[in-house]
Amino acid sequence: MPSQISDPIFMEAGIKSGLTIWRVENLKLNSAPPEVYKGVFYKGDSYVILKTEKSPRTKHDIHFWLGAQTSKDQEAVAERKAEELDEFLEGYPSRHRENQGNESARFIAYFKILRYKDGSAKSGFNAISDQVYKNRLYRVKGKRRIRVTEMPCNIESVNSGDVFALDTKQTVYVFYGSESNKVERIKGSQAAEHIKDVEHNGSSTVVDLYQDDKGKLRTEGRKFFTVLGANPEYINHIKSAEDGGSDTLVPQSSFMTLIKVSDCSGEMKMEEVASAPLHQDLLSEDDSYILDRGGDKLYVWHGKFSSRAERKSSMLYATEYINERGYKKSTQVTSCYQFSEPVEFRQCFASKWKDKSCVTSSNVAQNPRKQHGININTLHKKKERSEAKRMFDDGNGEKQIWRIEKMKPVAVQAAKFGEFYSGDCYVILYTYRENAGRGKEVQIIYFWIGAQSSVDERGAAAAFAVELDDRHGGKPVQMRIVQGKEPPHFMLIFKGTLIVRRGGVKSGFRQTKKENGNDENAENENGEGDVEPSDENDCQMFHVKGSTPECCKAVEVIPSASNLNSNDVFVVTYDITTYVWYGKGCSSLEMRTGDHLATTLVNKNYPMIGVHEGDEPAQFWSLVGGKQDYADSVVLATPDGDFAARMFHVSNAKGYIAIEEIFDFAQEDLIEDDVIVLDCFDEVYVWIGAKANEKERKGGLQIANEYVESDPSGRDPDTITMYQIRQGFEPPNFRAHFAGWDFRFKKVIEEGQKGVATVKEELEELQREFFPYTDLSGGKCPVGVDPCRKEEYLTDSDFEEVFGMSRERYNSLANWRKLNLKKEKKLF
Repeated sequence: MPSQISDPIFMEAGIKSGLTIWRVENLKLNSAPPEVYKGVFYKGDSYVILKTEKSPRTKHDIHFWLGAQTSKDQEAVAERKAEELDEFLEGYPSRHRENQGNESARFIAYFKILRYKDGSAKSGFNAISDQVYKNRLYRVKGKRRIRVTEMPCNIESVNSGDVFALDTKQTVYVFYGSESNKVERIKGSQAAEHIKDVEHNGSSTVVDLYQDDKGKLRTEGRKFFTVLGANPEYINHIKSAEDGGSDTLVPQSSFMTLIKVSDCSGEMKMEEVASAPLHQDLLSEDDSYILDRGGDKLYVWHGKFSSRAERKSSMLYATEYINERGYKKSTQVTSCYQFSEPVEFRQCFASKWKDKSCVTSSNVAQNPRKQHGININTLHKKKERSEAKRMFDDGNGEKQIWRIEKMKPVAVQAAKFGEFYSGDCYVILYTYRENAGRGKEVQIIYFWIGAQSSVDERGAAAAFAVELDDRHGGKPVQMRIVQGKEPPHFMLIFKGTLIVRRGGVKSGFRQTKKENGNDENAENENGEGDVEPSDENDCQMFHVKGSTPECCKAVEVIPSASNLNSNDVFVVTYDITTYVWYGKGCSSLEMRTGDHLATTLVNKNYPMIGVHEGDEPAQFWSLVGGKQDYADSVVLATPDGDFAARMFHVSNAKGYIAIEEIFDFAQEDLIEDDVIVLDCFDEVYVWIGAKANEKERKGGLQIANEYVESDPSGRDPDTITMYQIRQGFEPPNFRAHFAGWDFRFKKVIEEGQKGVATVKEELEELQREFFPYTDLSGGKCPVGVDPCRKEEYLTDSDFEEVFGMSRERYNSLANWRKLNLKKEKKLF
């Protein structure tokens, strides 16, 4: 999962069709003013533009536009934000670098007219006032791609080959050069109307000035020349069309080069693959490529299995490549993904482009561990992120807390500090002084995201955090906290009173949800938005997590014995009765922590009853729904154990199987697109998300197996049980490692799949070489079978029985005959 939140300004990006434009201001993105949507751009600014199309399928194009006078810092911010928006949308958008004067046809088509103004947004606005108006001269130039560019307001800028618009506020003069082309004249007229409507709200008058073949004006144009500082007779000395330059922006070149950007060798490398003519099969879905279209434009293509590092590096290499080749800084760069290639990219290849993948894959039928040189031994070396453990102070600073209610921040009363709801989002401003209270004042802005909060609430919390940051001059440190991943310092500032309850407040956009027959979004009897869901017996149960009484939290769970685990402390409360349940594996410090939190949860005047695992009274079991199986493995029941569960994320998003450790993991880290390996010492689980692909599943199983066999800690592989579990079938010993498990996952499996199986069983199934004809000819392709080569998974005897010939005879046939036979036998 990303370690940093995307810019909050992107929270609603890509939801609606059309254009969304942001401008870089003070090295941050702000929404662009209305004039930009009409095609008015400042030369000194940089912009990020998102074009969204919803039909027939959602498609995004991201452009970052760089003015000719923009600063390096603004340029860097625009490029970085375009990349961030790309990652935020997660829909493989195309990304385009647009330079003033050399924009792509796609970009130009978004606007009726494209006009450049001098200066930056700030300087441009300041330059115009009611008292003194700055006259502006625009050149309209081009053939198919017309640009309207602000020029120095003098007669030296004018020539006979183009159209010019002179804006004097009261009057907009349009000078049509005698050798200007038809498209320039049409766009010149549109530009004048555009200036009249956008700049002057329709109050200006448009005057057309036509130059005839002899260089004379057909209408009176004295004011036009006077404003430009020239004698009206200067018409005879206007520069020629040749002096004005060619209308073609960049000469096209048929010379093309394809360069591969890949990290499959262990380090990022850029390698030239081929020159024109190019063919589609030169592209590998595992890598990224740069296509140089002869210097006028570069395309950066990403295969569907290219790594994030390759995608990021290829854009940087494209910029370096432009500099190394001596190309113009304004050279266009467009980024696109496999299956979403623009027509212009496809036309660079000699053969007819095929929509279905005909690109190569470098990792077919390889051991996933060897595809990128994974060293299993490195997984046994425990690493820890020191920044996650950082303590800024002793937690005695001042707190201000707001909860997001109906998309607005509402201040929380001090008496409720530390009480959070999983359906809500909160923003906390924490103020302290450095050097043990003797240094300067420092602020931290935490925004806490409840596991069941809605997307709109999360966006509102992020936006308010930014607003708070701006109020304090941008000095505070912002930290996004996801429920279940609270860092120690966050817990410390609440001094042992951090409680996460189920439920939340009524959202302005959230749909009504019901749990156990209770409406979670209903208002309580006091008219407030708080809801404390309770079961029919009004019993509440809290899972206590933490190392010390001052650095701990209690998370409300459904009151059920199945949620207990032998490694932790639980608080069960009903009416005036409170039990503090101590698992066999919890330490004496954890027991004191549980006692401390219990006093926070209940009325101190009521007695608390400490209960050790195995000595529970009948009433305790009655409150938690009766005795049930729960997590009570040997490791969990061992006090002061020196082993902490470790979790690894398995992915082939880079085109090869990669594995990465997840620190301070929580249920939020179990995403349905992923495969997860959870090492619980005596048990190892391979968790399969409902949308995980088969390559990841196979890779996860093989890596888990090798991980256990290569463990140098002295664990006996024969005593370690390894399970594959599918989403929704998590057993108690797995759930025990996630505080506040909420049973959100639905049990969804396909025919023939098992919810829980041993890793050994699944690996044996994946390694099968042959399958019965009935399995191969059915509607669903067996796991591990290439659907394009089903006939290869028949035994020799089955093959001859099905096709009526030997493999050798079959392989000698023409491809079209083999294809027809496969269709006839339902193996296609």
